[in-house]
Amino acid sequence: MKNLLLLLTFLFCTLATKELHAQTFTGKTGDLYLGENDTDFSGSLEILSGVIKKNDKIDIYAETGRKFTATITKITGDDRKEINQCKAGQYAYFDLKFTANPSTGNDYLRKGYKVFPAGFQANSSSMKAETEAKLAQSASLKVTLDGKTFRGAITYKGASFWKKGVKKVLEKPYLQLQFRSVDTPDDRTLTIQLFNPKEAPAKYGASDMEINFSGASDGVKEHTTLFGFVNGKADTQFTVELNKWQKVSNTKAIISGKIYGELKEIKIFGKAKAINKFENGIFENVEVEVFNEIYDFLNK
Repeated sequence: MKNLLLLLTFLFCTLATKELHAQTFTGKTGDLYLGENDTDFSGSLEILSGVIKKNDKIDIYAETGRKFTATITKITGDDRKEINQCKAGQYAYFDLKFTANPSTGNDYLRKGYKVFPAGFQANSSSMKAETEAKLAQSASLKVTLDGKTFRGAITYKGASFWKKGVKKVLEKPYLQLQFRSVDTPDDRTLTIQLFNPKEAPAKYGASDMEINFSGASDGVKEHTTLFGFVNGKADTQFTVELNKWQKVSNTKAIISGKIYGELKEIKIFGKAKAINKFENGIFENVEVEVFNEIYDFLNK
């Protein structure tokens, strides 16, 4: 009897190991689209190793370490016919049912997240370390804001020099720098416009610029605030120093510099009292797109 129990235990463990091995896979998310409910999504998953099957439960990890759990409810192959499994290197379309709405927060479900079998002990610490390294590399601005670190990266087309201005927008030379927070859930964006900038190292005071610093440190829309001033009309001191202006070509320059000073909150109703204090702000090697002729957005 003892030998029989040992044999059955061995067979069970062997089968369980084979089944676990058969269901082992790694992948990453492709483009995913919302279905009829906020927990239903469909789209592509890129299988990097192993085999993924219909009805498999999966865990998807955001770069922040946040985990999304879902069940594969349907797999569609290249010929638009339903299939039961998909292996590495094979294209398929997946229907997913999540345990909770994955579209909330700044680290919402999106392309490029890692995919593992549900319950897989992913090294979230390693993921966070990897993410932190990427964020540190992507952040071109680092400043102490009210005693805390704010890191920002240049937004898409966010660094530009309009040598003759933009028709019906700002019809004088200006340099625009726009930095968006790289740290979740902070969604604040700092936009600086310098009027009549010199294509050389120079120092600019509040009267030479316009600034908009808006968003929410916790990413909650209802907590959005707006700080800054328009057209050089500031009631606080703010300074931007450009200590590097390197002309790369007629359409590109590389700049570095410093920012420091205070911005007062802007309110439509009531009197603004809050002030943001920026200290030791440094941005380095920002690539600026240069427009040599007057630009007209309305004719584009």
